[in-house]
Amino acid sequence: MSFLKRLYFFLFGLSIGIIILIFITNKKDTRFNYMPNKRVLNDIYKKNWIFNNEDNSFSKDIFFKEYDVNFSKSNTKIDTCKVYYIESKKKSFVVKNCAKNAYFSEK
Repeated sequence: MSFLKRLYFFLFGLSIGIIILIFITNKKDTRFNYMPNKRVLNDIYKKNWIFNNEDNSFSKDIFFKEYDVNFSKSNTKIDTCKVYYIESKKKSFVVKNCAKNAYFSEK
């Protein structure tokens, strides 16, 4: 079997495998969070959100796309509820990330 034929079979199998993998991960709503910023945002995203003010119009859909964690201002050495500063161009929040709840207050 020539090299080109083997390359063709390899690429064909690889493309079918990638397509199947994409369909499986999309149905399971899987996120690949390898960076620390995305890990913290995903942990906060999964919890019950409690706002200190009455403005509950904040959307969870925008949370991953627009916000970043500022680790230099955050206090992650606390045992009970870690405090994170989450910032975007429009708004900034101070989030106390506890075991079951995430408490939001505007900066």
